[in-house]
Amino acid sequence: MTMRNNDDKDALRKSAENLLNSGRYSEAAAVYGRLVEQYPEEESFLLAQAWAYHDNGQRDEAIVCFEKLFAGELKRKVFTGFAFDELVRLYREGGQYDRLVSICRQAVEAQPEEPPLIRELGCAFLTAGMADEAVEIFEKMTGLEPDAPELFCLLGDALVAAGRLDSAEEAYRQAITLDPEEAARFCQRLANDLAEIGELGRAEEMLNRSLEARADDPLCLIRLAEIQVRQLRCEEAKRSTEAAAAFNPRFAAVYYNRLGRALADAGRHREAVEIFDRAIALEQGNAFYYLYQAQSYEKLNLPEQAEEARRKAESLSPAQKK
Repeated sequence: MTMRNNDDKDALRKSAENLLNSGRYSEAAAVYGRLVEQYPEEESFLLAQAWAYHDNGQRDEAIVCFEKLFAGELKRKVFTGFAFDELVRLYREGGQYDRLVSICRQAVEAQPEEPPLIRELGCAFLTAGMADEAVEIFEKMTGLEPDAPELFCLLGDALVAAGRLDSAEEAYRQAITLDPEEAARFCQRLANDLAEIGELGRAEEMLNRSLEARADDPLCLIRLAEIQVRQLRCEEAKRSTEAAAAFNPRFAAVYYNRLGRALADAGRHREAVEIFDRAIALEQGNAFYYLYQAQSYEKLNLPEQAEEARRKAESLSPAQKK
């Protein structure tokens, strides 16, 4: 390469960097594009172009760049995985689960002995709704790493998605056996899985097991309250919320707000209004509590009360405070 070529490259690179620093991302991407064309062997220019597109909100163009970088990663003996990680993130954020599964498969085919890549493939299957395939992956992984509690949790998650609930509970029991100190967290995680598929009774049982391991967990108690509301056991839900507030008074208003929203979601708007009153009494400066209460008043066909709640919310907005 001649001295002149080096000077041209340095000038273009500095120009692109200056454009980036001034927030002119589209122009920077164009300059990096010229560098990529002239110096295709230097991946740093393609990477910089990808980030310039990304920062300019040109997601599809950024993905094209990362996909080219990923193709290069697949050819190396040592898999760096930087472009792979970015593509996984972008595909997840964009709901492009078919492409997510595809690149994870490619990565595993290129590096079949890499547990993190195999795990990522299992998670991709689970995200894409391919529960049986996810189960197969995590069953293999727990066989290879029988002392890894997180893998048993992932297996349990996949088994729930596949509708094999007894097996899912067994997988989580194994995780708890391996790491008893995490029993409360593992039980809550399984409870969330079960609640998502409408298995409220089993979810409640898991939350109660979590409370057996840690009785003073306010977040578990409020999650229990939300499950109880969905089962139309509203008085029990109120008691669970009161217990959560007693354990952590600082966040009592937040807990009552969560209960109020759960009641509203269940169509119990009269009770929701009362609970929002409790939240407001504890944190009068939170405009959102008034807005949620206004929505419930509207559902109760009480427009005057709804308007009053909305006026109070507006009086607390930053624009009104200036």
